[in-house]
Amino acid sequence: MKKAVLLFALFFISSTAFSQIDFQKGSVSEILAKAKSENKLVMVDVMTDWCKWCIELDNKVYAKKDVSDFANANQVNYKIDAEKGEGVDFAKKYKIQGFPSILFLDGDGNEVDRIYGYVPAKDFLEMMQDYNKGINTFSYLKTEVEKNPSNIDATLKLADKYSMYSEGDKAKELLNKIIQMDGSNAGGKTDDAQFRLISFTEKEEKAKQLEAFIIANPNSDQLKDAYVSLAETYYYELADMPNTEKWYKDAFAKFPNDDALNSSYGQFLNQVAIGFADKGTSDEDYNKGLKRIEDALKYVAGSVNEASSYYIQSKLYFNLKDYAKANESIDKALKIFDRKLYRDHKEKVEKQLSQK
Repeated sequence: MKKAVLLFALFFISSTAFSQIDFQKGSVSEILAKAKSENKLVMVDVMTDWCKWCIELDNKVYAKKDVSDFANANQVNYKIDAEKGEGVDFAKKYKIQGFPSILFLDGDGNEVDRIYGYVPAKDFLEMMQDYNKGINTFSYLKTEVEKNPSNIDATLKLADKYSMYSEGDKAKELLNKIIQMDGSNAGGKTDDAQFRLISFTEKEEKAKQLEAFIIANPNSDQLKDAYVSLAETYYYELADMPNTEKWYKDAFAKFPNDDALNSSYGQFLNQVAIGFADKGTSDEDYNKGLKRIEDALKYVAGSVNEASSYYIQSKLYFNLKDYAKANESIDKALKIFDRKLYRDHKEKVEKQLSQK
């Protein structure tokens, strides 16, 4: 899938503990029949039990009262595990490529649209409302652009749909069309199109274009995302640690206390720390990893990435043979996200403790 300090700390007991959406039970055919009889859409949350962003949807989006109230009143809601039972064939049929994928189907099983990946509650609610009204869907936007080719807003939204459905060539065609139609950016969407086009470039060229975009568009509403994308490109695609640190530092100077930036930086710190845990060869390496985790926890508090931090912390303590602290850390991870990876590690820690 393509690709917070939060000001409060929440500890989640299970993936659905805080969800207020009434997810119906039954087979896919039974759910579709229910939706058809009630003349409603079905919202299908296609998930897996290891998907951390699925947990985040449950706890940060579905738990919001305005989201759950609308979902429960206006549509039939359903969860399906893409790796179990009929979920396997369901995922193949609808060409699910990442998790979570939220499908909106009519009663005959025809796809109206989808939401791909984790989306904040406000945006999720707006998209859900639009789909139930039949507006801003893939088919709606295609029709709108065909009728009114100069509608820049609809053209940009349609380009985003093509990107979501992995039709990059069509997306790029529309994004270039926006730039040609409004080179002066009078409509305020040309910089959006320019930023989105950069995502289709590779590694060094992407970094160069993102840096140029940041310099040329200091007032763009895409600026924060450009900083984050640039820092992530330097780390995940170019393995360039100095530039990664530089661009995160510059981003924080311009966007302090931003949730999305905090989340990205926290995940980066987790990745650095897991490198020390998995590839380190000395106590010095493992202690360097622990320092990174201490920093990461400041940025991921209250999110599912906090569980990742505690899991990595436990691995580092395990490598240092401090099994008591390793046990404390893995218990913290399991309180937030009860997943097999963490349970398996817990068994390793307990085995060492039992041998003392």
